[in-house]
Amino acid sequence: MANQENTMKTRSIATALLLTGLLSGMQAQAKPQHKPQCQDCGRVTAVAVHDKDGKGGAVGLIAGGVAGALLGNQVGSGHGRQLATVAGAAGGAYAGKKVEEKARATKEWTVHVKYDNGQQANFHFDHDPNMHKGDRVRKADGTLVRN
Repeated sequence: MANQENTMKTRSIATALLLTGLLSGMQAQAKPQHKPQCQDCGRVTAVAVHDKDGKGGAVGLIAGGVAGALLGNQVGSGHGRQLATVAGAAGGAYAGKKVEEKARATKEWTVHVKYDNGQQANFHFDHDPNMHKGDRVRKADGTLVRN
């Protein structure tokens, strides 16, 4: 009889241990696994390249004004010549400024990013960032780097 009681106690302890193990396994599975989200990570949605006008300075303005004045001075006589000279200088100055802006034009790359948290941002580069639509990226030190 004592042997039978020991066997029953052993079975009860084994059953309790087995149930404890199963319950702790179920609790471990019930906890959701949260992976920390990178707030500065995202994906490139588009890359656009466009020309960016340079700054027109005094050189274009003055050179254009002088050239315009010289051409205007060739037109008409008397007061008409004076008006043509002034108009030529004004038009030439404007044209000279625009020519200088175009001569100093550069290319600019704009990279559009959609972050993992749903926000969007644009980054501008004065050189080819070598990024393409679909690339994984992250914001670092105010610029964009590949992830």
